[in-house]
Amino acid sequence: MNKVVPLLSENCSPNFTYEDFISCSDSFKKNSVSNLPKEQKTFDAISKMANQLLEPIQKKFGEIKLTYGFCGPELQKIIKKGVYPKTDQHSGFELNKNGNLICERGGFAVDFLIPNLSSLQLARWIVDNLKFDKLYYYGDARPIHLSQHDFPLGQIILMKFYKKRVVPRKIKRDLFFEEIDF
Repeated sequence: MNKVVPLLSENCSPNFTYEDFISCSDSFKKNSVSNLPKEQKTFDAISKMANQLLEPIQKKFGEIKLTYGFCGPELQKIIKKGVYPKTDQHSGFELNKNGNLICERGGFAVDFLIPNLSSLQLARWIVDNLKFDKLYYYGDARPIHLSQHDFPLGQIILMKFYKKRVVPRKIKRDLFFEEIDF
């Protein structure tokens, strides 16, 4: 039995619509490209993200500002820089032209921040309180990247800036709470 694809204006959780995740990136806002999920599993993953991760965060800290959500193939062509499709969970469960998952892992990712809240404080709370797949920490005043998956890894990745490159470094939970120089 196939589910009906939801309207973008429909709520996927009490405080979020599907549209919130599809149109939140600056790249989408600056370009007129199609950025609609085609796979029902992507809509389901967006709903899981909203309900299982973002709703508890918003309940604890207040309004969330989404900065990057769903990235379909057309938007991905525009962004190119810094995106590695095989690991980019922003594509959800979308398929490539060969019928394979764009992101081999599946799941779904979103980047966000909470205005006037330290991203380090937010990230540490998430690590302490929620079951997530991956959390990328870019710095205290930058959005965090958070993904969900049915089998969450709970992986913490520091994104260190070196000249014009960003270098990922996996870090153990205990070090994330102790290490000061991110």
